[in-house]
Amino acid sequence: MTIYKGRTVMEAIATALDYLNVKRDNVEVKIIQEGRNGFLGIGKKPAIIDVTELESNLKVDTLVNSPMKDSLEVVDVDKLVKELQAYLTSVIEKMGFEPQLVAEVQHTKDIYIDIVVQERSRLIGHHGKTINALQGLGQIFINRSGGKNINLILDSANYRAKRRDALIQLADKTARNAIANGKPIYLNPMNANERKIIHNSLKTNQHVTSYSTGKEPRRVIVVVPR
Repeated sequence: MTIYKGRTVMEAIATALDYLNVKRDNVEVKIIQEGRNGFLGIGKKPAIIDVTELESNLKVDTLVNSPMKDSLEVVDVDKLVKELQAYLTSVIEKMGFEPQLVAEVQHTKDIYIDIVVQERSRLIGHHGKTINALQGLGQIFINRSGGKNINLILDSANYRAKRRDALIQLADKTARNAIANGKPIYLNPMNANERKIIHNSLKTNQHVTSYSTGKEPRRVIVVVPR
């Protein structure tokens, strides 16, 4: 059972879809509890749902190991990694860097690439803006090469781990402020991966709930006191 909460059922569903990075048609939703505002905060209850991903949304490694694998087009991951490295190297060189890309395939569905350059802060950009843009380009390359179920993670100088720690601290601080002020707090726009870290960090917090709103690339998280 995978539980998600929100002020309303629709907010809970939106949070689940954002966290799982799937569309509404790819999940089955069971309503456990309808949200209720209560009177002057008394009797207030969050909406609670149970979300299950449908079989049609299985990852490529699961599908390849299924009885239907002979009818599926299997991506040559090693070849894809080499082509991706060459593509990204070319792009980064045009930005004025002399990069070295070290690639690793993780869990059969994630390609992790560490970019070694001299000016790492410039490559990463403010709050990861530049490296996230490069990651987006790389993901488009993967998708167009037939690896739509393969995820790309670009990193440099252990930025992703540091950013994750910073986001967890931001989630905790925002939750405390939302509780203290009794008002929703809107965070700055983030990409889907960073929003997932925030949602996951707040998932077990009994005093707040979170959901995403807006359209990419300006989609934001709202942290709401219960």
